[in-house]
Amino acid sequence: MPVTESSPQKHVAVLAFSSSSHPLILMNLVRKLAQAAPNVQFSFLNTAKSNLSLFSTTAKPDVPHNIKAYDVADGVPAGHVLSRNPLEAVNFFLKASPENFKRGIDVAVAETGKRISCLISDAFLTFAADVSEDIHVPWIPVWLPLPFSLSAHVYTQLIRQKV
Repeated sequence: MPVTESSPQKHVAVLAFSSSSHPLILMNLVRKLAQAAPNVQFSFLNTAKSNLSLFSTTAKPDVPHNIKAYDVADGVPAGHVLSRNPLEAVNFFLKASPENFKRGIDVAVAETGKRISCLISDAFLTFAADVSEDIHVPWIPVWLPLPFSLSAHVYTQLIRQKV
């Protein structure tokens, strides 16, 4: 059955920043939203490694039926061995974005037969604003880290100078 622009079926794409605790915090929010809105489909787009930790039956057996994980490329070249610098993986991921997420959204739409009706993302993924504009849906950026972590980002240069 083709899904049209006026389809009453809701499908929310959730774009996760795959670093640190960001995906876990976002998943906890999405889990609550999915439980509150059982007729809404949530497609959780994240790297395969991060999705494995969030969606394995031993890690989180209580994932609602209306949340499905979709893997997006992490941007690490095949055969590349990451250094111990955690920023290297982040940089590869960000270089692969937003194309990796656009492909993931296309897969989620094709598999569900439902066009995206809303986009939720980690606020770090600012390109999500452009993606939501391209697909003509609202974008909800979510600031996930604790509020005091914002000051650490604001004062990053000062912290680096002092340390």
